[in-house]
Amino acid sequence: NQLTNSYFWNGISFYKKREFDQAIAQLKKAKTMAISTNNAKIKNYAHIYVARVYASKGNALLNQKKLDAALAQYDLALKENPSSYRAYYGKSLVAKEKKDMTTMMAMVNKIGEIATTNPKAAKIYDNAKYVTFTTLLNAGAVQLQKAHPQKALEYLADAKKYHAANADMYYYTALANVSLKKWDAAIAAAKKALSLQNTEKSDIYFTLGQAYQGKGDKADACKAFKSVLKGPNVASAKYQMQHVLKCK
Repeated sequence: NQLTNSYFWNGISFYKKREFDQAIAQLKKAKTMAISTNNAKIKNYAHIYVARVYASKGNALLNQKKLDAALAQYDLALKENPSSYRAYYGKSLVAKEKKDMTTMMAMVNKIGEIATTNPKAAKIYDNAKYVTFTTLLNAGAVQLQKAHPQKALEYLADAKKYHAANADMYYYTALANVSLKKWDAAIAAAKKALSLQNTEKSDIYFTLGQAYQGKGDKADACKAFKSVLKGPNVASAKYQMQHVLKCK
């Protein structure tokens, strides 16, 4: 058992020095010996640490943008320990780099499952949710710029699963719905954006005005356009009020 322990602690010490291959070799020896001597404790810890080293190796490769090589390490980690939340997080970041949103979300959801019983995983889950939300929000914004409102709405609906209380998300949703002439959906989203936005609200009011105008609700459109006080839409709002809606 002494030998098993020494292999184990050697492995840990290599890991701390970021000498990953030596760490894995030592920990695997510890694991093999632990199995043959029925040392359940070391066997269990060796499993966990081998997975952790593979995940760290994956992270190092991910930082070098070696995505497929990183993925291979994360898969080795999961083979060793199927609830390695670090490996799932790594896989979600690889998917993000590859713009594979479906896989990114699936991996983050896996961390969410593990997080229900593991406080350390819960911390990583918070990070992962934030990264996923931001990635999907930005993807939605890009689709809006490309004038693909339907695709934008799909990304924004996914973003909402990871963070619901965000003004930009509702504002982009309102913009997309205005493009699609879905007036009621645009009004609801713009109002939600207004309730969440703590800073300048002129852009949101302009979009709300457009939605009311599209719906044929002149009074509310005038009211919204009157609140456009700053930014690029001031002249446009004035024009709508004076010449199109003829607001009182």
